[in-house]
Amino acid sequence: MSSLEEVGQEADTLRTELEQLYVRGLASSSAADWKKLASLAEQWERIGAGHIASRLTAALRAAEAGTKDAPRALLSAHTSLHVFERVLSLEAAAEAWAEYVAAQSEEGEEGAADAAPAASAPPAVKPPAAAPPIEDPKGALALLEELSRAVEDLVRTGVPVATEATRAKIDASFKEASRRKFLRLGPSLRYVNDDVGRYLAGDPQFSIRRFSFFLHRSWLLARGMVKAIRDKNDALFAALAAAPSAAPRPVKSIEVVTLGVLKRTVASAYTFEFKLRIVGAAEPELVGRSITYSLVFARKAEGKAKDLPAEAYLHLSQPQKFMPRVFRQDKVVKITDAALMLDERGGGRLALGPKSTVTEGSVHTDWPPLFQFDPAAALERVKRHTPGPLDLAVELQEEVVVAGATMSEKPIKTGDGRRIFALSGAGGLSFDAVIPDGPDGEELLPRLRAALKQADKPLLYGITYYEFGRMMLLPLSLLYSGSAAPEPEPAPKAQASKKKGTKGEGKAKVTKDGGPEHLMLSDKTFDVSALVGNLF
Repeated sequence: MSSLEEVGQEADTLRTELEQLYVRGLASSSAADWKKLASLAEQWERIGAGHIASRLTAALRAAEAGTKDAPRALLSAHTSLHVFERVLSLEAAAEAWAEYVAAQSEEGEEGAADAAPAASAPPAVKPPAAAPPIEDPKGALALLEELSRAVEDLVRTGVPVATEATRAKIDASFKEASRRKFLRLGPSLRYVNDDVGRYLAGDPQFSIRRFSFFLHRSWLLARGMVKAIRDKNDALFAALAAAPSAAPRPVKSIEVVTLGVLKRTVASAYTFEFKLRIVGAAEPELVGRSITYSLVFARKAEGKAKDLPAEAYLHLSQPQKFMPRVFRQDKVVKITDAALMLDERGGGRLALGPKSTVTEGSVHTDWPPLFQFDPAAALERVKRHTPGPLDLAVELQEEVVVAGATMSEKPIKTGDGRRIFALSGAGGLSFDAVIPDGPDGEELLPRLRAALKQADKPLLYGITYYEFGRMMLLPLSLLYSGSAAPEPEPAPKAQASKKKGTKGEGKAKVTKDGGPEHLMLSDKTFDVSALVGNLF
């Protein structure tokens, strides 16, 4: 284990302790809690992160004395830890990518750094427009100050003693933040309020990590916006208030294929992210770009609908008169009159409008050119990025293709709704493979295990991001070049029977065309004819 990974583990340990304090509350903490924090502060002093140690010590003294500013001191210590973690993780990522690029160059391996397609040139950056003046600064200041105090009070008292009045205050702040179009703050407050409700109801869906993350983020945004108002810094306020997004670029026509699908299941919704690659376009410079198309379906947990697999929702017709299941097939999909929000990494997001069309085309056969990625470009992106206190680990992500992957039999870490396995591939890259618990990992893990035991292993496609000094990997699909590819399961057919979802009976067959096998998508069959009736 490298020194960066060891420090990353120390950072994760401290984060866990802070999360426990947020839920338990400073007022309910004991001498044993203070002793453990004091020990951690000493450890961070030995590591050489004196700024974290000093802030943690200040928070500890304030908490022991029961001073009014103890919650603010603890939240400030968390902010220092978060920035430190982002710096650490980017440094570890740069080290890993540099070693991999060097190994590829020395070994002269084909299909990696030297053979990968060149990274798309970043779009020209236009000078930022002048930020609009802050609307109703006095009202916004009063709201943000009240919100800051509400978060600090919650940290002081803890979640167990929270009341419906507490939730009502946070909910009112959420609604007002949404009305004022504070696009970062509003969603953070909603997550905090939802998790407080889950905790009070004894809901197993409560996540201490999610609650603590968004509690701290809400406080940090509020304090930053307060400073921007007082300093009359319109640009800073605008950056903190609105989530960054690229301007939409209209596209007349593009043709895409799907390389992977990320599925998320929560209590109230199913989310699908289709990772698409542009293989044809009216504008040739778009060819080769990786784009994401997202769909969210409200989850029905009552009646017959609760027995439907998430994939059943992909058979619901969309406003553009297509069924999203078209994106899970190994076919070219033609899209017209849409928009792309492009990013500097050469990717972007797809948005459909009322006039958009989505049409299924022929089977795609030229897969191998798509099974490559550019680690040198990933290295450069890591080096260019300037970390900040509002960074999310998943924001700086890369699509990767791993050859010769091997994975540990048992997880090296469990908890927070996921299992972490050690995964390595050719060229020396190593990852922490993230396998979700529950239905999202139900299909993924056994399929991945079986594929990696084959003598002729397929390539593994996934999304990597950087967290606590480690390269995290979300496996999404297996990539087959041709003869070893399993034939995709046929789409479920309408039938009179109303059987509940069962495992598909299709057998893997050999096809010469190849393509991806989507690890997170279930092959369970269901009654399409009864789908709409079950849902509505």
